[in-house]
Amino acid sequence: MHFPKTGGHAVEAAIRHAGQGRDDIVYDVAGSDDHRWHDSIAERQAQERSFDPQDKRIISGIRRLPWWVLSRIHYEAARPPHRCATREMLCKGQFYERDGGINHADAQVGRLSTHAVHGWVRLENLAEDFVDQFEGLLGPRVRSAAHKLKKVVNPTTLDYVKSLDFYFTPAELQGLYEANPVWAEMERKVYGDILRL
Repeated sequence: MHFPKTGGHAVEAAIRHAGQGRDDIVYDVAGSDDHRWHDSIAERQAQERSFDPQDKRIISGIRRLPWWVLSRIHYEAARPPHRCATREMLCKGQFYERDGGINHADAQVGRLSTHAVHGWVRLENLAEDFVDQFEGLLGPRVRSAAHKLKKVVNPTTLDYVKSLDFYFTPAELQGLYEANPVWAEMERKVYGDILRL
C-alpha cells in the first residue's frame, strides 16, 4: 500500500526490479485508474468489488510525522496553484490540498490505522525494511533491488531545509504530536517512540 510522501516511488521501482520476469506478480496498470496509487484498502474495495485483501500481506510505507508534514507542505507549495501553508498550519500538521481544502496529518494516517497493516517500510530505514518486508515474498533479488533504492530519483522530490530545529522549537514539535494523536500512536508502534528536540 502506498502512503504518500513515504518513498513509494523508490519502493515500487525496487519491487519491479526484484520481481522482474516473474509471472506470479501482478501490478496495477498505469493509466486512467492511477488514483488507486493513494487509495486505502477500504477505498480500493469500495471502488473495485473484486479486490479482496483477505489473504494478502499488507505492507505500507511510513515516515516520522514532522518530516512527513514538511514534505507534504513543500510538495503542495511547489505544485500549481502553489498554496503555502501558514506557520500555524505547519505546527498543527495541516496542509493545503490541490483543491484549496485544508487537510490534516492525522486524517491521512488514520486511513492506515483502521486496517491491519502487517509490515512497515520506514522511509528512514528504507533499504533494510524493504529487505525485511519483501525478501520472503519476492526472493533473493530483493537484496540487489535494495541497493538500488538510494539511486531512485523520485519525480516529486524537492530541495528544502530538512533540519527540524529550523522549523520547530521543542515545544512546537511536542505540540505537533499532540495535535496528531493518531499519528503519534502509530509512530510509537512502528518506531518505538516519537521525536524530541
